[in-house]
This record gives sequence, structure tokens and C-alpha cells, in this order.
Amino acid sequence: MFKKIISAILAVTTTLCAAFSLTSCEQKNKLPEYAQKDFEFSGFWTPYELTEESLQLYKDLGFTNLALGNHSLVPWNSDTQYYLGSNRTMKALELCRKVGLTATLSYNDWVGPAIEGEDYFSDTPFSQHDVYGAYKDIITGVHIVDEPYVKHIEQYTKPSMIEDFKKVYPNADYVINLINIGALESRGFNSYEEMIQIFDEKVLSKFDKPYLSVDVYPFRRKDNDGGINAQTIAKNYEYIANATKKYGVKPAYILQSSTGNEFQESLSESDLRWEMNIALAFGADNMQFYCYEVPKFDTEETGTYTPIYDYCILNQDSTPSPIYYSLQKLIKEVNSFSNVILSYDWQQSLGINGYDETTNRLSNMIYDDNLEFKKFDGAKHYVSAKSTHDLLVSRFDSEKYGEAYMFVNFADRGGNSTSEITLKDCKSVAIYGGEGFDGTPEIVEIGEDGILNLDLAYGEGVFVTVLS
Repeated sequence: MFKKIISAILAVTTTLCAAFSLTSCEQKNKLPEYAQKDFEFSGFWTPYELTEESLQLYKDLGFTNLALGNHSLVPWNSDTQYYLGSNRTMKALELCRKVGLTATLSYNDWVGPAIEGEDYFSDTPFSQHDVYGAYKDIITGVHIVDEPYVKHIEQYTKPSMIEDFKKVYPNADYVINLINIGALESRGFNSYEEMIQIFDEKVLSKFDKPYLSVDVYPFRRKDNDGGINAQTIAKNYEYIANATKKYGVKPAYILQSSTGNEFQESLSESDLRWEMNIALAFGADNMQFYCYEVPKFDTEETGTYTPIYDYCILNQDSTPSPIYYSLQKLIKEVNSFSNVILSYDWQQSLGINGYDETTNRLSNMIYDDNLEFKKFDGAKHYVSAKSTHDLLVSRFDSEKYGEAYMFVNFADRGGNSTSEITLKDCKSVAIYGGEGFDGTPEIVEIGEDGILNLDLAYGEGVFVTVLS
């Protein structure tokens, strides 16, 4: 009997010791179980060679969706061009099914009529060319127009056209990509606010789950655009994020993956990480890259193509470039916490100027309309931040999981930052993301002073959830 009592005491003691061997943080802060959610990744300018092997290479990069866009093959016909009803579109869908990709079709109202004649035009084009019934489950959207002009508004927002789309593709996105701030005047709008308002009234409000995206390419040649895209990317994304936030959906962003010509001659892994983290900081669930294949054009239809970029995700000979392998790594990093960040909704962003070095690229994110420092509306935990280099701060919220924040080093190339974040009513946080992140967050206790210290290399960003 005595031995049994001793054994029982030892068993209890062992159990207690095992329990108390856990850190107090682990005891208090069991990580939430997040539902699985995934990003959509794609590359504009699809492979020239439309084969199972070429699409497998595309998928192996980490891409999930084939965006059907490539109009430089000659001669133009149903076998070489993507448009509603074309043979090439059907072949792409067959191959997507084989390799496990979804697809975004192309309306292509300027290629279709050139091949099929004026009969291609219709107020109900989706019903007229409704031949993809076997693939509706993998069609996630139809690209309607890219960077539309004012004159296109009536053309692409006719009620008959929108209603026809919803009838034929009830679960797909009506894909419209807007022009960026730097090129606004070329499209005939008076202001970015006006353009967003028009598309809100004409398109976004017509769908239960509207889609909106923008492409901003920040690594351009300085003599080409004076760096305006890099200066305005955060503000531009804020416009798009706010427009989609109104409808409880997440925005899409098209990121640069091309070098040469009007772009700078190379993109480092850190450059690509910087782009992706900015997109995440403004709530993206969809990232597309321009370009996947190097666009090649033949104006004389001789079959001899001239590439317009040095290399993109692929080289000019359609083999993987250094960007391919960098993006493969980065997509894996991002996907390792997709279920976490996609469980929260973007609410607001602001900028912090670095006290050692600043690029002034966040200037229009620092002050509000009254020239006062921007503050988060109703933030439960964030108090302030200071950083050696420019810092982008975004607040996210979830009805189920509470509040979270994203911090992105917004320094110029090569600038590593040290940041001090002051929080309130917060005892511990989980930190996701960063170079080499594999999905396991760092749990950090927050002291009575409320300070969270972050060291972020150029391009790095972290997503921070509040645990207790």
C-alpha cells in the first residue's frame, strides 16, 4: 500500500514538473487554431509554349492561378490567342485541370473582334461565348479591362454586361485593374479619388464580392519616371485597400518581376520580399507578377520575336531566371502563415519616418488631412513607434482573434532598421514572417513598459498578433 502511495505521489510530481517546465508564456498563450486560407499567386504573360511541362514549371514556382494573357503570337487566330471562345483558352483550361491550377480568363474585346469579326461584340458576351461549363469550378475570374480610360467606363459597366457575367460566372471575379497614381492623368481622370468613386458606383457596388487591383512598379529607371512609383506605392495601395474594405473583401496587387528596358537592371530577393510585404501590409490575398514569361513582339508577323525585357521570372529562352528561385522561396515563406494573416482584415496604415535615415517615401502616410500625425482609429494595443529607418505600420482586426499589426522596413535598398514599438494592454505577442520564416512564430513577452523591439533587414516585414 505504501509503495502504491509513493508511486502515485511520484506520478503526480512528474506530471506537475512537466507542466511547470513549460514557460509561463507557453502556459498563458496557446496559439489560436486558424482555419486554412490560401493566397492566390499568378504571373501575367503566360508561357508561350502551352504544354503540361510549361504549366508544371509555373505551378512549381508556387503559382496557383494561370492568368490568360499573351497576345504576341502570330498569326492571330483561335489557336494562338486568348479570348472568350478561343481554342487556346480551352486548351489552357484542359492543362490547368491536369496540373492543378485555377484560371483567370481574358475577355480580350480587342483581340476577339479582330479574329472573329464584329459578331464577337455583344451586350451579353459571357452568355454568347459560354463554352466552358466543364471548367467553371476552376475559373476564378475573367479579366475585363486593364488600366481603363474614362472613355471605357460606359463600355465596361453596362448593366446588361455585368448581369450577364453574374449569371454565367456567379463565383468568379469581374477583374478590373486600375492605373497607378503616377500615370493617372494619361487616363483622363481628374483625381484618384474621382476614379475610385466612379468604379465604386459603376462596378464595385454591383457585386457581392467585388474585385479591384492596381499595378505599381517601383524599381524603374530613375530617368524614366523620377522614382514616382516608389514614392507613391503606399498611398496608392491605401486607396485600393480602402475601396475594397468597404465591401469586406481583400484587394489584389500586381508586383514587378521584370528587369531591363524601362525597369532597373536587376531585382534582388530583398527587393521582391519588400514588394510582397507591402502588398501584405495593405491586406492582399491575391498577388500577380509582371511578368512571368518575357514578352516578345513581332510587328511584321515574320515569326522572329524581339524580347522587350532582359529577363522576368523566366529568362528570354523560357528557362527559370534568378527571380524564379527567389520567388519560389518567398512564396513558401508567405504561405507558411497564410492561414494566420488571412484571418485578419486590414483596417488602416500609417508611416513612421526614420530618425537615422529617411527616404520620404512614406510622407503621405504620416500626416492626415489636417497635417496632424496620423493615428489609428480605435487601436486597442498600438501606442506609438520609432525606428532608425522608415517603417510602415498596418493595423488588422478580426472579430474572432482580436487585433494584429504588420511592420515593414520601408528603407531604401540595403537599409536595415531597428524599431521600438510601444503597446498597451498586451502581455505577449506572436511574430510571423521574416527571412527564412517556416511557419513557427516567435512568442515574445511584453514587459510593463510595453516595448516590443524589432530588427528588420531591408525588405523584411513581420505580422504580429496579440496573444494576451
